[in-house]
Amino acid sequence: MTGVLRAHVRAPAALSSIFSPKVLDGDKPRVNPDLLGACGGGFSITPGVETWVSILPEGDGVHVNVNDYYTSFPPTSTAARLVMKTLNLSGEAYIRHRVYVPIATGFGTSASAALSTILAISHAAGKPVTLNQAIRLTHYVELECRTGLNSEAGFGHAGLVLVRHEGAPPHSIVDEIPIPHDCRLVSVVAGPIETSKALAETEKIKHIEKVGDIYMEKILAEPTPENFLTHARRFAVEAGLADRAVMEIFEAMKDLPVIGYAQNMLGRAVHALVYEDYIQQVLEALRRRFTSYNIFVSNPSATVSLKTF
Repeated sequence: MTGVLRAHVRAPAALSSIFSPKVLDGDKPRVNPDLLGACGGGFSITPGVETWVSILPEGDGVHVNVNDYYTSFPPTSTAARLVMKTLNLSGEAYIRHRVYVPIATGFGTSASAALSTILAISHAAGKPVTLNQAIRLTHYVELECRTGLNSEAGFGHAGLVLVRHEGAPPHSIVDEIPIPHDCRLVSVVAGPIETSKALAETEKIKHIEKVGDIYMEKILAEPTPENFLTHARRFAVEAGLADRAVMEIFEAMKDLPVIGYAQNMLGRAVHALVYEDYIQQVLEALRRRFTSYNIFVSNPSATVSLKTF
């Protein structure tokens, strides 16, 4: 390589609404990473994560900046080292992220950061990978860092995404539920949940898987946005993931003109699908009630874009 190599990637956030973890065979953990993951569903939204990469041909190491702060962000550094090793690349990587949604609150920011890093480095270096190849590497990063289960599976799709079979490509099977073109997602964020701690106990994983399977079956029996969000919300309550803050947001959403609403997986946060005509009414009501929470609007139909320079 000669000179500084650069690329810029925009990746959607992979918001998860419901999941059924597929990480156990009986009481034992699954071993093959290609067969690990989760079934479930959620939304591919923008703005999500923007990533700028510069590769210096001399030197070694990975430097990560998230929202103007140099920091330790394992999904990004792991992704950078993995793609550079896979493609036999050398050099020093400088990676800068602009993350537009809260981290560790169920918006899939670790998967978005990892995927955009992999795509940016491979294209900047002149050894581009396809989106499916990048998704496969992102799958390994998510498992190694314990930051998500198949959040990455929906990156090739827009709108309301369903993961109908877990694992890395080509094992994963991904589908979509069409959504109205004139709607947006309104999210209310109270705080984070650490994924690795939430899924630390075998019995808890089994319970979430059982409940997740029940409600995914109900969703697939009537694949509409309204039915999806209704059963995703019921899943959160029955799985024991909705705490007092989430239940309070649910209570507020019940009286608002929304298509449906559910909890972020995993986060102390709630998202609602809303027709554009009602966005201001919904925002004003939520901002009056939840003055200390982060409330924002996203576009629920987003895909990956890239440029090199």
